[in-house]
Amino acid sequence: MIVGLTMIYLINPPVAEIMKELSNWLTSMGEVNAIVLGAIIGAMMCIDMGGPVNKAAYTFSVGLIASQVYTPMAAAMAAGMVPPIGMTVATWIARNKFTVSQRDAGKASFVLGLCFISEGALPFVAADPIRVIISSVIGGGGGWCDFNGIKYYLTSSARRIICHSICV
Repeated sequence: MIVGLTMIYLINPPVAEIMKELSNWLTSMGEVNAIVLGAIIGAMMCIDMGGPVNKAAYTFSVGLIASQVYTPMAAAMAAGMVPPIGMTVATWIARNKFTVSQRDAGKASFVLGLCFISEGALPFVAADPIRVIISSVIGGGGGWCDFNGIKYYLTSSARRIICHSICV
């Protein structure tokens, strides 16, 4: 009960205010800055792989679907798959840089990535957080600029995943 009351009265108000300000900032970017907005959402989706920043970006993107603004959701979906699928591709390309257990985790990570579950990359984050998080953010955020900029979705998605794998 103490934990619940602490969450409701001490933690929830400042977190709700932060989320409201974040949502207002992202909304103010509008369609004019779609590439920048997509890059920010993509980076947010990859920075903590299923954590609160990821959930904030996803919730914002889902909220805009009701207004028939689909670009942020496309960015969130594409970027959310980058870390797990990218780590799988990295285990295929650079087998000698990964342990046997990491290569096995890469197989599971691929399936999770196809299901839009970014937590499949967490075993790799635990092993090498700096390189994995940085390459994921670059792959998810930077790759979106190309993805949205040329409107050529399939080629760009594959290119982003390959670039993420090379960065790792």
